[in-house]
Order: sequence, then C-alpha cells, then structure tokens
Amino acid sequence: MRTFLASLFVFVCSLLLSTNTEAQINRANLNGTVTDPSGGSVPNAKVVVVAADTGFTRQVITGESGVYSITSLPTGQYDLTVSHEGFKTFEEKGIRLSVGETRTVNAQLQVGTSTTLVKVDASAQTLETNNAEIATVIRSEQVSDIPINGRDWATLMTLAPGAVNIGGGGQRDLRFVGRGIDDSNYTFDGIDATGVQEQSQKAGARLAISLESIAEFRVSSSVYTADQGGSAGAQISVVSKTGTDVFHGSAFEFLRNNVFDARSPFDVSVPPFRLNQFGGNMGGPIKKGRTFFYADYEGLRQSLNTTVIGFVPNAAYRASVAATSPVLQKFLASWPVGQTPVDSITDQWTSTGVNSQREDSGMFRLDHRFNDRTSLFGRYSIDDANINQPLDTLGGRDNPRIRPSNIAIQLNHVFSPTLVNEFRVGMNRSALHHYQFGTSPLSTDNGESGTVAVNVSVFDSPSTDSLDTEVGTTIDEYDDLTIVRGRHTIKMGISVERHRLNNSSGGIASGTLTYSSPQDFVNNVLDDYFFVGQLTLGGNRRTYIMPYVQDTYKVRSNLTLTYGLRWEHYTVLKEVLGRQAVVKVSCGGFCPKGTPLYSPYYKDFAPRLGLSWLPGGPAGKTVIRTGFGMYFEPDQMDDFSDGHESTAERFDVSSSSVPNLSWPVFQSQLPAPSFSPKAWDPNRKDGYFENWDLAVQRMLPHAFLAQVAYDGSEGHRLFSATRANLIDPLTGTRPLPEFGPYNLKANLGNSNFHSLLLSVKRPLTSGWLWETHYMWSHALSDNGFGAGEYPHIQNMSCIKCDYSDSAIDVRHTLSINSIYELPLGPGRRFLNAGGIAGKLLGGWNLSGIAAATSGRAIDIVISRSASNLPDGNSRNQRPDLVPGMSIYPAQQTINNWFNPAAFAVPAVGKWGNLGRYVGRGPGYYEIDMALEKETRVTERLAVKFGAEAFNLLNHPIYGNPASNVSSASFGVITTQLNDGATGTGTSRRIQLMMRLLF
Repeated sequence: MRTFLASLFVFVCSLLLSTNTEAQINRANLNGTVTDPSGGSVPNAKVVVVAADTGFTRQVITGESGVYSITSLPTGQYDLTVSHEGFKTFEEKGIRLSVGETRTVNAQLQVGTSTTLVKVDASAQTLETNNAEIATVIRSEQVSDIPINGRDWATLMTLAPGAVNIGGGGQRDLRFVGRGIDDSNYTFDGIDATGVQEQSQKAGARLAISLESIAEFRVSSSVYTADQGGSAGAQISVVSKTGTDVFHGSAFEFLRNNVFDARSPFDVSVPPFRLNQFGGNMGGPIKKGRTFFYADYEGLRQSLNTTVIGFVPNAAYRASVAATSPVLQKFLASWPVGQTPVDSITDQWTSTGVNSQREDSGMFRLDHRFNDRTSLFGRYSIDDANINQPLDTLGGRDNPRIRPSNIAIQLNHVFSPTLVNEFRVGMNRSALHHYQFGTSPLSTDNGESGTVAVNVSVFDSPSTDSLDTEVGTTIDEYDDLTIVRGRHTIKMGISVERHRLNNSSGGIASGTLTYSSPQDFVNNVLDDYFFVGQLTLGGNRRTYIMPYVQDTYKVRSNLTLTYGLRWEHYTVLKEVLGRQAVVKVSCGGFCPKGTPLYSPYYKDFAPRLGLSWLPGGPAGKTVIRTGFGMYFEPDQMDDFSDGHESTAERFDVSSSSVPNLSWPVFQSQLPAPSFSPKAWDPNRKDGYFENWDLAVQRMLPHAFLAQVAYDGSEGHRLFSATRANLIDPLTGTRPLPEFGPYNLKANLGNSNFHSLLLSVKRPLTSGWLWETHYMWSHALSDNGFGAGEYPHIQNMSCIKCDYSDSAIDVRHTLSINSIYELPLGPGRRFLNAGGIAGKLLGGWNLSGIAAATSGRAIDIVISRSASNLPDGNSRNQRPDLVPGMSIYPAQQTINNWFNPAAFAVPAVGKWGNLGRYVGRGPGYYEIDMALEKETRVTERLAVKFGAEAFNLLNHPIYGNPASNVSSASFGVITTQLNDGATGTGTSRRIQLMMRLLF
C-alpha cells in the first residue's frame, strides 16, 4: 500500500507540477519593488532586462504591490530598465547575476516623461536579502586568477565559509560545517557530477571539470532552500562557460620543474619532478544573437619522485622468524630490507616513490535562442586519466585508470512573464579500473589461491594484489516550474535520478593474517585470519525520487519569508540479476532469494524555513537572516554493494573462537562460525541533519560586506559500521552460530556541531578583490558524522561511550584570498595613455591565498588480541591512560609527538579507558602567491605570463603522527600533510605560466 501511495504521489507531482528538484542551481533570479517618489507602489510598470554579452531579453510587468520577479536568468551581466507613463525611465547597468543568486534591485521612479532616462550604476556589492543560506560564489576572476597548485578547481572550495580542509585541498579532503565527505553534492550545469560510487570524484581525476570549463560556481554550505537536496551537506553548483556575440579564445601552458622547488623536511634533496598542463579554449557566435558555442581542451603530463619511509623487520628478527616458524618465511619477503636501525627488531626503510600521471580533458557547449521565450543548451565533457603511484610505504604500486564524463541538455520556456519552465536531462558517468600490485606473496598453503598479507603491529603492513572495477552512471531527469503571483514566487519540483553501479572490489582473491605482537609472529600465534574470494562484477541499481514545493514571500519590501517542504525517497538497492546474499537474524542466517537488504523508508519529509529582515528599510545597509532546515542523506552507493559482495567466499576467524590458531588455516579445521558476510540493519532509516543559523550582514564603506553568523546542526541516524555476531560475554556464544563475526552497516550515529563564522568580502572593484573567512567550530559524534565516514566502535554494546570530538573537529580555520590589479598602464589609473612606460609597467596583477588551521583530531589506538577482549572485537581498540601523565611530552618534536609513557595495555577482558580522538596533530598555515602581467600586442591579441609560488615561505606542513601505541613508529611524523605534487600542504613549489589571448 505504501509503495502504491508513494508512486501515486510521484505521478501526480509529475503531471501537475512539472518541476525540478535542483531548481535554479545553474541560473539566477532578479526581483525588486518599483515605487514612486513618496514610496508608494507603482503597479503595471514595465521591467526589462537585457544580457550584455548575448542580447538575451526578458520583460515583466509589476503587480498591484509594485513587486517584480524575473526568474531563471542565465548568469552574467545585465542592464535593467523600468518605465511607466508619467515617470522618467529608470536604468541600471552592469547588474551582475551569479549562479544560484536571487538579487534584489529596487527602483524609485521620478515624475517626468518616459523618454527621460535616470541612469544608476549597479552596486558592486549587495546584501543577501532573499534567504538564510550560508553560501558564497567563486567568481570568474577567482577561477582564472587565484593560484591553484595543480589547477584542480576543487581547491577553490577551501575559500567557502564553513569549509575544512584536512588534506591536500581536493574533493576528498574537504568537509563542510560538520558533515561527512559524502554529504556534499556536486552538480555541473544542474546535472549530477559526483563520483557515483561515492559523492566526490576520484582523487586522480583532477580535470574531471577543467578550470577552462568553469564560468563560476556556488558553494551553499548550510540552511539552503527546499529546491536543493539529494544529500545532507554542502551543495556545490558549477556553471560552464558559454559563447557570446564576440569570438574569444586562448592557448596556455603551465610548467613545473624541480629546479624551482624546495625539498620537503623528509627529503635529502629535491626529488625529480616535471609537470606540464596545457590546452586552449574558444567561444563565439555561430549566428549572432541566436547560436553560440564554447569548447576547451586541457592536458596534463606529470612525473614526480617522492621519499617514502617504512618500518620493517631487521635481519635478526627475520632470522628468528625463519628459524622458529619456517612456514612464515615466504611472508618475510613482503617487507624490503631496511637501511637504518630503529630498535632491537625494527629498521627504517627509505625509498623513492615514482609517480606519473597522464590526463586529458575536454568540453563542448552549444547554446541556441529560438526567441526571447525559448532557449536550449547542450554540453558534453569528458576526462581520461591514467595514474601510476606508490600504493604503500613498502614498494607496492597503485594504478587507477579513470574516465568520467558528463552530459547536460536544458530547455527553458517562458509561457508568460509570470510562468517559467525549465526542463533538464543529463547523464553522469564515472568509470574506474583500479589495479593494485602489492608486495605480499601468492599463497596456496591452505588450499585457497590468492595473495596473503601479514599485519604485525610494529611494522608497516604490506598490501595484496587487487582489482577494483567501478563503472557508475546516473541518468537524471528534472523539470522546474516557477510561478509569480504578486508578492509570492512559487517553485515546485520533482526529479528522478537513476543510479547504476557496476562494480567489484574483489576481482582478485586475497587474505590477511593479523598477529597481535612481534613475538606472536615469531611463534606463529595467529590472532585473526580474514579471506575474501574472487568476486564477479555486480550490477547495482537505485533510484532517487525527490519532489518539493517552495514559496518566497515578500511580506514587505524589507521582509522576506522563504518556506518549503521537500520529500526524498531513495529506493532500496537491488542487484540487477538478483545476485545478493542477504543475512538477517530473523532469517536464521541467509534469507530467501529476493529478500531486500532492508525495509524501504517513506518518511523523509524535510521542511525548510528562512527569514530575511532589513531593519533600516529596503535601502538599509544591514540585514538579519535566520533559518532552519532538515536534510536527509542517501548514503553512498558503494556501501550498499554488501549483498552482492556476500556472494563471494568470505570468512573471518579469530583466536577468540579458535584457540591456538596458526597459519596455515584450513577451512576443514575451522568450527562452524567462520563465514563472514556483509550485512545491513534490516530496519535502517535514512540519516538526517537538523540545521539552523543566525546571520547579520552589514554593508561597509568601499564596497566591503561583513557578516557574523552562528551555524549549528545535529545529525541523527548517521551511517555507521559495526561488528555483528560477536560473542555474548554471558553465554560465550554468537547469535548466529553458523557464522563468524561480520560487518553490519546501520544508521546509528549521532553528531553535534556548533560554529561561529566571520567574513569580510569585497568584489573586484577598482582593481581590488578581497575575501576573508574565519570559523571557530566544535564537531562531536559517536559512531558517525555523515555519509562515507565512520569510526569503528570499541565496545559495540555501548555506542554512547564513544561520544567525543569528531575526526573532523578542527577548532580554528582561516582563509584569505585577494586579487590586486596594479594601477598602472592602459585602462588603469596611472600611465593609461599608452607608450613604452605603459607597456612595461602596465598590466601587472598580484593574487594569492593564505590559509591556516589548528591541529586535526587524532584517535590513539592499540593492537590487542581478540582473545583478550570481552566480545572478541579487536577493531579500533584504545589503550588505558596512565593517571597523572600527559599524552604529550615536555619537548614535543616530529619524532616524539606523543608521550608513550602515558599509555598502558588494558587488563585482559577490559576496554581501554582513553577517550576517542583525544590527540591533536600539527596545525598549518600556507601562503600561495601569483604575479602575472598581461601585455596587449594588438587590439585583439594579448600575451599573459607569470609565476605562481605555493607555500611561498616554505613553512613545514606536517601530517599527523602514527597513532598506534603498539607500533614502533608511534608518535613519529614521517610525511608532510600532502606528499603529492599538487594541492595544498606541500613544500614550496614554483610554477611558470604563459597564455595567449585572442
């Protein structure tokens, strides 16, 4: 019955509303109030906007209240005119509309003839008076001029309010206002642009959306309206460049070489490095005023050597293992021979890791305007990347091959000045073939063919061979209708996103042997053996259905209320051929074929509310905004592949169930509880966040805009990974005796987030742009803080005992970015008459980013034998804290970050008493700068050249120390925050660039 009702609701919405879930995310709106000299409303005034670049024109008539609203406008610059019989014509030029923006331009008419013009220059900066969002737009000048190490557009997201960068500045390093990595939602021209298997694109696909393709993008971090969703976190909306009535193009190259770079603290010398990024773009009219095109290409060729440090057994220890347990001798070859002694059994191994990458990206967009009422555009983009890099610290190789592509088609039609419709379809595809070649040997000692890795707590862990295949596709259908009725702008919408994921993370069989201590390895006293057989390619299918309705109500000219309701339904994932093995206690183990992973859920109703008030009236310089919203998360596709993965051979056996366990482990020797499937809580419900904010914006002199905001949220039913079928300490048995312990995914987590956000912004005005964003925040959680991220619980019977600082808790975050055009040369304040001096001294631009954060949270853990724990769960165990001892030494260094004497091994049968994420790693700050000069050769030809320096001061930016008390490397920092060639957190890098513009 519920399925029928849900289907009926969707059908009715489709027919009656004809609307879209992602409304306006690639467009902009303009509204305002037309008044006479006394402040009274002027009905029936004609309002016309004209796009400066293309001549696109829209016209509306004001209602009885004098209010006008022009929706679904392409981004860009517009000229506005307002006319009415008996009044002078009002004209405002240079109104810039950015993606997702609703801008208010009020017009006060003066008495006179309509042939007389009253001209007003558009304000460079405006208050946000139409919603309660915490958001920012990364504008075209920032996209083109701000220095970015590696030219990955995602790095610019670090400039958004609420952003926390915990790594190299890529999509997989960024979190927003206390949410998880896969809570962020990415769209390109309104079409899904995620990695499909998870929300963010793969780390190696830096050009999946090239900077050359981007006009601008919007980051809505918090409390966004009902027309946005599909995830519970930030909404990132990217808009592609378009052609105009004039031909424009460029060709460019960015060059990096190690001769310009500084060595890292862990390098003896600067490693060899080459990076070339090159390409070009062109756009213009096919038919002026009607049809436009834009195309671009960017290529990348990279070669980098890095210093890799690992901790391996020394010769004496290897001899001891070979003599005592000859059956383990083959595994000793998993570790290379070290060069530097560390302690009585450990050596440090230092090597050179070779990284190479080839990537090619391209985009083509075509826009056609049938008339001022109907327009159409289509875009296709594709990226192809092949990467070869270190897999681990022991010589393994990692070779992902990635090929994302994206298609968007959109039809806009204006039925009347008060009724506008958008129809959009698209396809997003992310294809990955990921080969990994570890140093672990192939073993058939126990009759199972596969590579077998050995984990010994004090040494770095070798990797096994693996093949991860992932071909993900989303097919998206959207339609959006906007109705203007007096003071109300009503939007209604529905979208259908069909998610398809053909994947296999077990293309090669592999096993893992875990020994709790070096002595146990010598004596072959095995703590745990886990094996996964070869898995066929699975075909996973899931559909998102998401209607909404929303109203923006201009209560008064200085008071706006936005309210709406969104419903989201994510169908239960199914394997296309029914290849799912579903495990439930209610079934007594495996359920009959066709049993769903969990019960469907239909109650994801998400209200949104926002209020914006200008206490000084519509011309005031201060606005107070507040809002609330509920946001649901579907969780990532990858986590729902468990049913298919359980069809492969999987078993997990530990010393808690089999005393005197040793290698080789034969299945025939094992008791019944050995098979280890993967499962979901059959009663799971979708996770959600409740989010609220209060913000005060103030216009300041010289086009500055300041904001002080509080943003808070609570997350409930968040994605969690637990261990099920554990031994009951009272009975000594498992709930399902025929199985061993297994991973159970459920929505059990809770989180809490509070923040203070301060910002000061100035758009590019008189040659100067400035933005500063500061955030103080505190993120807490127990067994999850958002999609795609979760800790393992120490004591599965007491989840609330793990409530503490979250893994993404960074208390202080600061980012500053600026562009300054030196006031010399043609078109600028001084030397603008031309001549040799103007040529030499003119056209210089200085830009940069400064970023700083406090230390990142660290979870200090310990390796313990499963037989020493109450329930046999050896995941994420923590030590005891020695009373009176500080976890930090008196003299803290990168080789002695934590105080080992502060931690002790818990008693047998007891949990460690140390809290979760009590440690803090190093903070960091970094300054990136660029100096460029543009020289005009002819009227239509110019040359730009420059240099960019990343981490200009070469300040050491350290990664976190090793956090396992049982490891020889505990408390030792062996890497930078980012050991790669690009992104934030590297040692100083210098890049040269040249661009030809025509």
